[in-house]
Amino acid sequence: MQEDRNKHKDIHILYVDDEESNLRIFKTAFKRKYTVHTATSAQEAIDILKEHPVHILITDYKMPQMSGVELLEYTVERYPNLIRMILTGFADIEAIVRAVNKSGIYQYITKPWDRGELEMIIEKAIETLRLRDERERLIEELRQLNASLEEKVRERTAEVEQLLEKVQSSIRYAQRIQEAMLPSKQELQEIIGEHVLFYRPRDIVSGDFYWVAHKTENGEDKTIVVVADCTGHGVPGAMMSMVGINLIAQAVYDREIHAPGQILSFINQGIIERLRQEETVSRDGMDAVALCIDRNKRKISLAGAKLGALIIRRDEVEVLKGSQQAIGGYEQEEASFEEINLPYEPMHIYLYTDGFQDQFGGESGKRFYSKNLVNLIEEIYQQPFAIQAERLAHTFDEWKGSLSQVDDVTVLGFRFEP
Repeated sequence: MQEDRNKHKDIHILYVDDEESNLRIFKTAFKRKYTVHTATSAQEAIDILKEHPVHILITDYKMPQMSGVELLEYTVERYPNLIRMILTGFADIEAIVRAVNKSGIYQYITKPWDRGELEMIIEKAIETLRLRDERERLIEELRQLNASLEEKVRERTAEVEQLLEKVQSSIRYAQRIQEAMLPSKQELQEIIGEHVLFYRPRDIVSGDFYWVAHKTENGEDKTIVVVADCTGHGVPGAMMSMVGINLIAQAVYDREIHAPGQILSFINQGIIERLRQEETVSRDGMDAVALCIDRNKRKISLAGAKLGALIIRRDEVEVLKGSQQAIGGYEQEEASFEEINLPYEPMHIYLYTDGFQDQFGGESGKRFYSKNLVNLIEEIYQQPFAIQAERLAHTFDEWKGSLSQVDDVTVLGFRFEP
């Protein structure tokens, strides 16, 4: 019983009334259950508020010097968590309205007050305090949790950024390796002469590649050019391009295979074997076009695996299509690639992958399409090759606009003179 009486002793109540008899009655009624402070004036109440952790303030409306409403207004900003109540008579309705509007009172109590009713009001006020404290505790826990989560997010973000930087650093290093395996501008100039090259990887490294060689051993005078588009792009495509470049070099230099169709067949068989595609049932591979210019035999031959070429001679444009089968894939082991013989006369030759024509863009967000690429090359082929490169890049960027690049892009063109 004693424990029940003292369960709210941690609650401090300040009762303000200029009639000391009312203060004695209140203190006698509630001092066993709560910690009660009393004051006969607003100034005395203010002093108590400064010295004690008051939770509930109950004040009479009518007091000398400073009214109860003025006291409540004084506490609003200084003690925002204080629960405020005012004692009024039925004639003091304006005071109630003012207290509600300016002081945010919790309850008004009519005089003379009833002990049971007032105790019930105080108990509800205490429950409000408990709920408010619990809410603030939960808010603080949530704030701390959020701060902890934010710190963990910052830590994880930093870890991810470090990992990403390592990955990107590795990819940039792979880019340098890939670029070193591609013919330099000087090598292209020495082997095929003046030329245009528009090479735009979708990612840092590319699944597209180009390759050139000039064979002069044993009295030969052959120029071999290959443009290829490997399965995928980015790192997977770049890895496949390394396989393709290695196989082409092996065919041309080690096996002395120079016929375009045979070069493509050698690459096809090499990919199937190196990737063990009969076991893995993999379809990875590449589309490619190979060209051989044999100056001794005055012969130009070309073969394609789903890629062709654009030839312009005597101001006539001809689009040559390669075979409809790709290189690589467990079903392609016996694949052969038909060769096309070209007249040995001056011409412009353009080899390209499908990245340019498959790019989405324009006002309708459609593909660029092959016919538009053919028209563009026909429009610019007589211009200096440096201007051609600018036109290709400008047209591609203007068409793409704000859309993402969908694939790697390669266009390699040059003029053949017998």
